[in-house]
Amino acid sequence: MADLWHLIGGICITNLGEKRHLFQFFHEVDIHRVLAGTPWFFNNRLLILQRIPNGEHPAPLALNFTEFWIQVHELPPRLMTETMAK
Repeated sequence: MADLWHLIGGICITNLGEKRHLFQFFHEVDIHRVLAGTPWFFNNRLLILQRIPNGEHPAPLALNFTEFWIQVHELPPRLMTETMAK
């Protein structure tokens, strides 16, 4: 992922267990670029990224939400509404 992200300040990745990893960035620009570029996938798996507030331990954070785009082909115009999208 570090090669894909083209980071300025580098990264430290720590395995926290239970399919969780801590990504520690060393430059604020890198954090903003990675979070703005979501969704990210690795080995066909969606990465759910969340910024950790200072002083908090990452293990108890609930990682159950992320935004991503989907594309629907041949949808009739009458169904192209915000309600249908939700």
